[in-house]
Amino acid sequence: MNMNRIIKYAAVILITLGFQFCSLDTPLYQHIPTEDAYEGIQDVQNGLNGAYQRFGYYTFYGRNVPALSDMISDISVASASTGHFVSINQWSFNEYDSYILDIWSAGYNLIDRCVRGINGGTALIESAQKHNFSAEEVSDLHGYVAQFYALRAMSNLMLVNIYGLPYQAGTANSQKGIVLVTTQPIKEFEQVKRATVGETYTQILADIAKAKEHLNQNENKDDLNQYYFNEAAIYALEARSKLYMQDYSGAKASAQEAIDLRDSGDETFESYVAMWKSTAITKEDIFTIVKSDNDNLSANALNTLYGSYRASISTFARSKFAANDIRRGLISGTHPAKFDGTATAQAVSNIPVFRKSEMYLIIAEANLRGATVDIPAAQEALFYSAHRNKDIESINDLPSTKDELIKFISDERIREFFQEGHRYFDLRRTGEKATINGVANYQMSSFVFPIPDEEVQAGFGVEQNTEWYTLVPKK
Repeated sequence: MNMNRIIKYAAVILITLGFQFCSLDTPLYQHIPTEDAYEGIQDVQNGLNGAYQRFGYYTFYGRNVPALSDMISDISVASASTGHFVSINQWSFNEYDSYILDIWSAGYNLIDRCVRGINGGTALIESAQKHNFSAEEVSDLHGYVAQFYALRAMSNLMLVNIYGLPYQAGTANSQKGIVLVTTQPIKEFEQVKRATVGETYTQILADIAKAKEHLNQNENKDDLNQYYFNEAAIYALEARSKLYMQDYSGAKASAQEAIDLRDSGDETFESYVAMWKSTAITKEDIFTIVKSDNDNLSANALNTLYGSYRASISTFARSKFAANDIRRGLISGTHPAKFDGTATAQAVSNIPVFRKSEMYLIIAEANLRGATVDIPAAQEALFYSAHRNKDIESINDLPSTKDELIKFISDERIREFFQEGHRYFDLRRTGEKATINGVANYQMSSFVFPIPDEEVQAGFGVEQNTEWYTLVPKK
């Protein structure tokens, strides 16, 4: 599906309903012509419902994005006998690969929905007096628009880190990024061009700022729980974005704000292991994709990939766990068990997008890589997740030098986030070398995925990442 096919598809907005966010419940299906799509508040709710559904669907963050990140790296192994994600895991993909096409198409479908939602919601806010909206209704509209902005920023962040080279602090970042869809949806047959990576990150930060601005005008913003892009989640997104930009002071400040806003307390050792078997909100959650027995991805679930499709955790990843690490309880042999489902449905698990552990690890890393190195502060933040190895009883049991701590954090992010889709992005942003596809000392930061050939051949201006295939690790 090329970009103009995406836009044609979105000309009639298909709102997928029955999504699990209760305040967004709507009748089962509605087809709303574009020109009439946002005549009332319910239409904006419906549009946001559809955007969340697209975000959590298997073609985007519901499976493909996190699976691609782990499968392309050194911590997950696809099963050749089932064939799922084998092309990614064994680096045999090309510009025709369905996973690469699906992520691109799903990301732009979501972005298109967000642009329409932003425009429709903003227009209703501006015409509130004409519509006789109450102050509470205007407040609600600001909340919906805030979430559209956050979802667009998140989508752009994922796409630019798959289809563009990494951000490099202190440079012009003129390397090709992605096509930005800003004030208006892209029209059918419209010519487009790829923005630079620098321009893409500027747009991401601008959307985050807009999300904050609108959410601050929602008097019920504190009622948004962890199934939505709540205020803590917006700051968590900012923290991750700035970490990818090597803006360590900014990343640290935003991560701390996310933790403070979440203010949830800590999971015990026992509850941390048990939380993966439930779809209830946990103390770890900042923003999670929620699933249920009636709304699951079945054969396309992340659960199924690591279940009946027999994807496994690598020997390399398993070697990072000490004997007394409670997270070993989430691994059975070579089987990683975070997404084994609930007692009533094996294909049902929430999919974490932002967790408190990530924020603490961002703070720890920022205290080491930033302009001022603060080893005690790094150790203190690192201890939050590291003490899940019961042998680490205090910060005195952690490494004490900068280089040792940076290496420890890299390993800790494997221990904490296996199956959750961080490894590829971590290797890209840090420049760390790893053994990838059997090739030692491979530098992932030099690699970029191809743009789907279907998009390039459509002839509307999207250029291919030239000679991307020369960067594939070869044995």
